[in-house]
Amino acid sequence: MNREYVLAIAALVVVAAALATLALSGAIADPDDPETGASVESHASLQEVTIAADEVSGETASLAVDTYLTAYGGSVENVTVVHRATDTDTGLVEDTTEREVGTLERDAETTSQSTVDVPREGGYEIETFVYVDGERTESATHRVSGVDSLTPAYADTGLEFHRFGEHYGGAFENVPAIEYSVESTSGDDATLEVTSHLTNTGDDPTDSLELEVKARQADSNVVADTETVPISDVDSGETATPTATLEVTDEYRYYLDAVLWLDGTIVATDRAMADLRPESVVANETDVESTFSTADFEDDDGLETTEAGPVDDSPDGDTEAEDVDEVPGFGASTAALSAVVAIALILTRRKR
Repeated sequence: MNREYVLAIAALVVVAAALATLALSGAIADPDDPETGASVESHASLQEVTIAADEVSGETASLAVDTYLTAYGGSVENVTVVHRATDTDTGLVEDTTEREVGTLERDAETTSQSTVDVPREGGYEIETFVYVDGERTESATHRVSGVDSLTPAYADTGLEFHRFGEHYGGAFENVPAIEYSVESTSGDDATLEVTSHLTNTGDDPTDSLELEVKARQADSNVVADTETVPISDVDSGETATPTATLEVTDEYRYYLDAVLWLDGTIVATDRAMADLRPESVVANETDVESTFSTADFEDDDGLETTEAGPVDDSPDGDTEAEDVDEVPGFGASTAALSAVVAIALILTRRKR
């Protein structure tokens, strides 16, 4: 046997031994077995952001921001949500909040609830950022306007002065929510019954309300009398008509000021007029005659001129125009007498 055959046989033996060793150690996997080393990357997804008014005070509004998150591919750890409120007019950041969410479970939605506090005026841009392990992964931006229209908690009531024109058309547009009647008079004093119409436009019954009514003298602005009337519970859609009795001096004008109070806070106001003056005084103020008049004035050259009167279109208009220089009571005889006097004066001067 030659040397080449011996070497080939030896090489085959070595290869067979190596294959046997790998097979016994499991290095060669069965092609029917699934892959065991592959993995899918997980991530946090920002699904939705909702914004609603929370607590509202006289100067500040708290906005509730809910963020909905979902993890895909697997659970996601160390998740943080940040909200930033920026004034759209000035570009200044008004508030920033940060909330740690923790771990998002796979294929499950998680809600993160936070609030941002902004001044109760203007509009704002609310930005939401999602961080995973301190790295920003997703973001969303929403605009909020009309924050100044939010009702503060201390003034949150549906009771308001009724507006007749809004419900019954133009015929009742000028009907006031406050009306009065003169119950009695005694000497210089008068007793007024003042009734206000208040309608609950909200969904819930109202309570803890009071109505303060004042009679304010129109010329001097002095309060002549005042009374506070408690208002019982008013159901949604109902109208209350509280009545106050005021003692005032007769024959004057008064403003009837009505102030609605809720737990020591003014929530609505209205005003009406009560005119107790005699009819003759009121008539003198309103019956002003319109008369035509002319006046002399100086033009740019310092000469006095008069405004032209109306032109007479009647058939005799031309004849009257010719006599425009004649003055009533000074006819032709007066003109002749004036001429004689003038001639006498001239002759007298010549004799001298």
